[in-house]
Amino acid sequence: MRLKCRAIQFLGLWIGLSAALPEVFSASELIPGPTPQYLSSEALQKSLTQLERRRIRSYNQGILVETLDGQKVLADHNSEEVFNPASVMKLATSFFALSRLGPEQRFQTEVYGDSALDGKAKALPGNLYLVSDGDPSLRSSDALSLGRTLMRRGLRRVDGDLVIVGPFSLYSDRYPVRNSGDLLRRSLSRVGIRVKGKVRTVSVQELDLSAKVLFMRRESDRLRDILWLQNAHSINEIADQLGDILGGPEALEQFLIENAKIAPDEIHVDRPSGLQFNKMTPRAAVKLLRALNAWLEAHEMKMQDIMPLAGIDEGTLFGRFRDPQIYGAVLGKTGTNPVKDGGVSALAGMAFTRDNGPVFYAIFNSHGSITAYRRWQDHFLKELIEENGGPGDSFLLHGGLSPINVASYWVPSEYWSSLDEETYKQPTRKKAKPSQRKYTKSHPSGSRRVGN
Repeated sequence: MRLKCRAIQFLGLWIGLSAALPEVFSASELIPGPTPQYLSSEALQKSLTQLERRRIRSYNQGILVETLDGQKVLADHNSEEVFNPASVMKLATSFFALSRLGPEQRFQTEVYGDSALDGKAKALPGNLYLVSDGDPSLRSSDALSLGRTLMRRGLRRVDGDLVIVGPFSLYSDRYPVRNSGDLLRRSLSRVGIRVKGKVRTVSVQELDLSAKVLFMRRESDRLRDILWLQNAHSINEIADQLGDILGGPEALEQFLIENAKIAPDEIHVDRPSGLQFNKMTPRAAVKLLRALNAWLEAHEMKMQDIMPLAGIDEGTLFGRFRDPQIYGAVLGKTGTNPVKDGGVSALAGMAFTRDNGPVFYAIFNSHGSITAYRRWQDHFLKELIEENGGPGDSFLLHGGLSPINVASYWVPSEYWSSLDEETYKQPTRKKAKPSQRKYTKSHPSGSRRVGN
């Protein structure tokens, strides 16, 4: 009788707890999923042994390869340890930007003046304003293009200031840009437009654009195309600008915790580009890839829409994975930092296997030679794919080579069409008389090289 009473009390307690649990836990948190099946990988063991023979310690390497559903683990080594992911962090920034802005987002940049131009003096009496909503794809060449377009319209001098409104940034392939406003001023000067005032920054709220004259506007390409460019060529400036306009490293880190279900101790974001001291476990990287892939599929996109195809697409992976046996079977994002953690090389993405279908992989190497690690990554991943039946499929058969267009132009506003064409007509140059000198071909027909 006493046992029966205890059973009734226990049952009542369980019913009471069950009623309260949904307020705190979801069903998926209460019921653990199936335990993943860990497969033995000879490719992994041989590759790690190869490193140890070169006195490269295996504890400085982190690797995880899983099937898309996470139910099979093809390779696992130090997957719970944190490493520096370097530019693999750009995949996290890509996910963040897509989720917050949408893949079809286009950024707007506009140029205003305080007043119309003084046609006779070829001058702007007041300030010149550049208003930006954060376009991360603006380059130093775009600043020169803006200057040339304004100059062709008759502008030679700005009597006021150059005023930057909003999160404006420029980047260059040749040198670091410390101050985008100063670079814009130098670009204008380079093409013949002198700014007499200073460069200053104001917020959008401080400016009444309705009282200004719109001169030029530029619309960026789609965000999805900008992200492909960022990830293919690993452009730090694009990633950092995107991260900044979306809230910075802390906001990105919180987004990953909430949306990729990454534990706080698995991730640390110092820079959205992956520069400096970022931290991530290989398991966190695979969680990120899985969440990103699910988001892309839900929005009718593929991973190759924002990541390069190794050995085929231009960028940091163009010269890798070109073996005919795995050609077109590897998507990836590289990560390189030669000055942190003794030399960092990372690679993460998707690959095809015949036996287990598409898989997610994350490979983090540190404290070693970048060049040697890249060769090791290529060899290990090739051997792992072969170990699982070969590729069996190709991203090329799944819309792999999407057309990417990342070229936008400055468009003159209607203001210019309202002006008297004669006011800003450019002087015509006399045509030179054709030379009577005869030339001989220095190259046989068809022998001149174009490109390399």
